[in-house]
Amino acid sequence: MPLARPIADALQRGATVVAASPRAARALHLRFAEDQRVAGHTIWPTPSIRDWDSWLRDLWRDHAFATPDAPMLLTPLQERVLWTRIQRDDNAPVLSRDSMAGLAMEAWNLLSAYSAHASRRQAWEQTDAERFRHWAAAFDRECSRHGWLSGGQLESTLAQILSSGGALTLPPELFLVGFDRITPAQRDLLAALESRGLIVTESRPEPGFVEGDLQREWAMGNSLRDEITACAAWARNLLLERTDARIGVLVPGIASARGEIDRVFRRVLLPASEDIRDASPPMPWEFSLGEPLAGVPVVRAALLLLRWVSQPLREEEVSWLMLSGFVADTVTNHSALAQHDARQRRDGILSPDRSLASFRNSILKSPGLGRLPDYLYTLVRAVESHQLLANPRQPSAWADLAPLLLDHAGWPGERTADSVQFQALQRWQRLLDEVALLDFDGTRYSWGDFIDLVERQTQETIFAPEAHDAPIQVMGPFESSGQQFDAIWFMRCDDATWPQHGRFHPLLPPAMQRQFAMPHATRDDDWNLAHRVTARVLASAPLVVFSFAERDKDAELRASPLIAGLFPRDADPQAAASFGAAQTGQRSSRFEPVPDETGALPWPHERNGGGADVLRRQAACPFQAFAAKRLGAAPLEDTEWGLSPAEQGKLLHEVMQRLFTASEPVRIRNRDDLVTAIATKKLPGILEAHIDAVLSTRLGSAAGDPWQQACLAAEKRRLQARIEEWLAKEAERQPFVIEACEWHLDNVHVGDLRLNLRADRIDLLPDGSRLLLDYKTGRVSPAAWQGERPEEPQLPLYATFGNIENVSGILFARIRAGETGFEGRVRDARAQLGPESIAKKAMVTHPYSDSMRDEWAGALEGLAREFLRGEAVVSPRERKVCGQCDFHSLCRIAEVRLGPAGASGNDEEEADD
Repeated sequence: MPLARPIADALQRGATVVAASPRAARALHLRFAEDQRVAGHTIWPTPSIRDWDSWLRDLWRDHAFATPDAPMLLTPLQERVLWTRIQRDDNAPVLSRDSMAGLAMEAWNLLSAYSAHASRRQAWEQTDAERFRHWAAAFDRECSRHGWLSGGQLESTLAQILSSGGALTLPPELFLVGFDRITPAQRDLLAALESRGLIVTESRPEPGFVEGDLQREWAMGNSLRDEITACAAWARNLLLERTDARIGVLVPGIASARGEIDRVFRRVLLPASEDIRDASPPMPWEFSLGEPLAGVPVVRAALLLLRWVSQPLREEEVSWLMLSGFVADTVTNHSALAQHDARQRRDGILSPDRSLASFRNSILKSPGLGRLPDYLYTLVRAVESHQLLANPRQPSAWADLAPLLLDHAGWPGERTADSVQFQALQRWQRLLDEVALLDFDGTRYSWGDFIDLVERQTQETIFAPEAHDAPIQVMGPFESSGQQFDAIWFMRCDDATWPQHGRFHPLLPPAMQRQFAMPHATRDDDWNLAHRVTARVLASAPLVVFSFAERDKDAELRASPLIAGLFPRDADPQAAASFGAAQTGQRSSRFEPVPDETGALPWPHERNGGGADVLRRQAACPFQAFAAKRLGAAPLEDTEWGLSPAEQGKLLHEVMQRLFTASEPVRIRNRDDLVTAIATKKLPGILEAHIDAVLSTRLGSAAGDPWQQACLAAEKRRLQARIEEWLAKEAERQPFVIEACEWHLDNVHVGDLRLNLRADRIDLLPDGSRLLLDYKTGRVSPAAWQGERPEEPQLPLYATFGNIENVSGILFARIRAGETGFEGRVRDARAQLGPESIAKKAMVTHPYSDSMRDEWAGALEGLAREFLRGEAVVSPRERKVCGQCDFHSLCRIAEVRLGPAGASGNDEEEADD
């Protein structure tokens, strides 16, 4: 699309074209270059096209070079630091000084832009506003005392220079493009420029097409997703008809919709990009809205490394950093690193925080990690030699040291940087240069404060890679100023979104904001601004489609009155689905549909289904069993502080196995051994020996870490107390012999489903019958065995299909502080288990029976048949099932029915199989 004729004529006259935004200036440069290529030129002089802010700063730079006593123009970061220091000196109670500094800067710039500083001479009689008024006076004094100039006052200062006859390097003509709103300070500067003979021309939104060719469309979707899908299909069809078309997609509040737009555009416009096996192709669309620099992967890696040298990182941060490829030669050793990371998580490190030194020590014996240990050793030595934590330093000193430390870590890795990474690295270096300028007031920073400052600045610095001039430009309505398109789709034109409604600034009195007509001071101001933008949009393309959604989640929406007024009263909007609907369903040809009449694939009879977990999951929710057993889905293992409830349960099982196993030299084989050990007071020593043996496997990973050593010591005391309490209960039982612990049950079949089971413990009673015990550390009840979808099918499964002869009862051995005891069903509780303190009334009134066993068998066989058929419906037995499930991202039930998953009722998770 050629450059608009008025702009081209202005450049031909030697005017400087000033655009309202950097994006608009870049777009004008591109259009100018296209015109030159079309004209057959291979080289051409750079056109005088600037954005407003950079043009002002260039004017000031030239003035400062020619005027030795000119004030120093503060950078935005320097201003923010100064506002933060003023609050600290004021000792005012502020929740977040940094956030308040940002608000104070905004308020100051509003006062400057609307020539309203004189209003500060009178009390504002509002607490927050009055506080800011005092800060502003202090800011004024600091700038005057040191000869500093705020960027917000640049326009008024330049106007004063011109009015007093000062010299500035000025073009013969200034041609303004895309200014939806001109502030009083800008007006004053433009008037001062005109008084010096400069011609100032403001471009009006004039269509580059015949007025009669303007085509307006009006569309309505059921939801925002429908609206986006229709827009994508419409854009695709336009590009199929004309490959050189330039399409604008305008979205008020684009930040909140960006993710959905990107997903839908990928599916409709470039389905091949959804194939993770292929490299990402260039997208036919691009967003004007950037992202925080801190979110760019290569910069995030730098931030994590710089923080890691002085304090531990969380486990997930270390995992991401090592697998990102931005450290040393990790990009060539990612498989070995991933395996090491998985081992670290499985080993259950007691602390989820990892220091740089401890991580480096943990990888010394891991094979296949290349030069990573050497790089990390060099980094550790560099940290020690530079004494990071010794004394505070000026920001420039830290800014010089940071790249050196990153270089010792091998950052940014050995992969070849693509265009985006290269630009991000350049922006990172500029940010460090900006931070180095904070030497201006002599403040010294500790290393931690320096890193906090850099992280905060990367969060607030918006990084947008250079545009590749994609045919579809997605942007906000205000960002489209000064640009022309072949077609525009204006999205989210509902009454809640367009006009965009703002709020009063919290640090300025509302009456004062209304007096000076500041943004969002009145609804009329929002309406008038939206009206001007809409008129500009209509003059920016011959085809404009406006759309809105009927609903936003649970809220009903109506069309924006401003947009509805562009169409006849009797003109109803078209259904959004009608725009390009015929081709919406296209997909990549490499996916071949396979007919499936049953809807599920049967489970192979020869394949083992694992342990009792498969039936527990099938009972809880069929989809959960499908995901875990058929899809092989598993959550990423996370480390918690100390030992998780599951790990504590595992330790308990290991101690019990050692205590009752016949191969152990010091063991308990039956009730008589237990009673004797208690009577002779040998039991504590026996227990301590077995607990030490079990915990010894953990001592290696905790070596050198006092916190982890203390955690294991506390766990030893806990195990000793809990097991002694439990064994005291066991000593009250009727006689028994421990026949087996952690016993593998052979040839288990539930119908046609093969299982691999292991019983916690089998006790042989004097009458020849057997009791099955399952250790639990959580709250349990025999009610968990009832119904067609039992919550805990493990013990009923052992009793009915475990091939264990002469079972006379199944019991939960609940080992829990203050709640230690037995829960279950026994054929004759008093005779086979013990007195009333052991055999509770419920065991006597509800004995174990053959009919009970048959009911369990029927329920378990039904669950096995469901699993074998492949039933995978998302149907949780109860709400708490979702709170204990790891597969929300697969079934997404929370989005459609249950809402946020409820919490489990248990305080502790027990380890089962």
